[in-house]
Amino acid sequence: MEQINIREAKKSDSAEIVELLKIALGEGTEKSVANWHWKHYDNPFGKSKIYVATIGPEIVGVRAFMQWKWLEKSTGKELRALRAVDTAVSPDHQRKGIFLTLTNHALEMVREENFDFIFNTPNAKSIGGYLKLGWVLNRRIPVNLLVNPLFWFSSKKKIEKLAEGTVPFLETKNSKFHSPFSKSDIECAFSIDYFKWRYVDNPLATYKYFQCNDSVLVVYRLKVTKKITECRVVDIQLLDPNAHSQIKKALTLLSKRYLVVSMADGIVKATLLSSPFFVALRLQKKGPNMVTKNVNLPESKYQDLLNTRSPYWGFNLGDMELF
Repeated sequence: MEQINIREAKKSDSAEIVELLKIALGEGTEKSVANWHWKHYDNPFGKSKIYVATIGPEIVGVRAFMQWKWLEKSTGKELRALRAVDTAVSPDHQRKGIFLTLTNHALEMVREENFDFIFNTPNAKSIGGYLKLGWVLNRRIPVNLLVNPLFWFSSKKKIEKLAEGTVPFLETKNSKFHSPFSKSDIECAFSIDYFKWRYVDNPLATYKYFQCNDSVLVVYRLKVTKKITECRVVDIQLLDPNAHSQIKKALTLLSKRYLVVSMADGIVKATLLSSPFFVALRLQKKGPNMVTKNVNLPESKYQDLLNTRSPYWGFNLGDMELF
């Protein structure tokens, strides 16, 4: 039987890894060495933990975990998390236990490196495999929708003007960011470096952003279907920790422009947003599945992560979005 070896990937492996991803998952413009380096080596949270399976000199499997950092406000502690993302096994070497071997090896390594937990949002086809490996179905991510059937009556100019100087404004102001979830205890360790890497320089998706009243940063992307254009708010950050009242104004700008605006649950509380020639009704739906795997968190803290009725974990859709 062929000897399968597992090791941590080197940056020089990138071209071979990308080629394996193309063979195993299909061609795609997002699969390039430059994009792989942006995603896994330029991340301000740290270089990804990437493990490869080899048979002889050939890489036949890959398992990548992106680093993600969360801040726990009550303790000031930084939680080191990982996102399970890119995975592939060569079609010529499937049914040899490579995926399982890679995963178990990765879990052993990240436990020794004192990472706290792993999270990701698998699709319907892959979630079963994660559950068999000990991941837990944490929740169906709740999503709020603002629906405004009168959106075509409103002015469309203001957002572009606000967007023009957003990046220079954030840089020159040496901005500090605050979560919109006032009752949450852990939030993404958001910074200007993270904002530029994740949203401004992202080669895999086009994001739009603007700052409202010098107090709220809004990041969104457009999902166009045959019937509607959905405006998906992937991130909201407060530039002033006391600016929660400004969030509704920022979202109103988007709701005046688009029929449907979606965002993480808990960002806006009002059931109805309205003014002359404008009314938006807040609805709720269930988004993608989110699974978690405890690594080194105390059990009580991990149970807080699992508690869907608790505001303990405040995350934006961008924290869970696949990219």
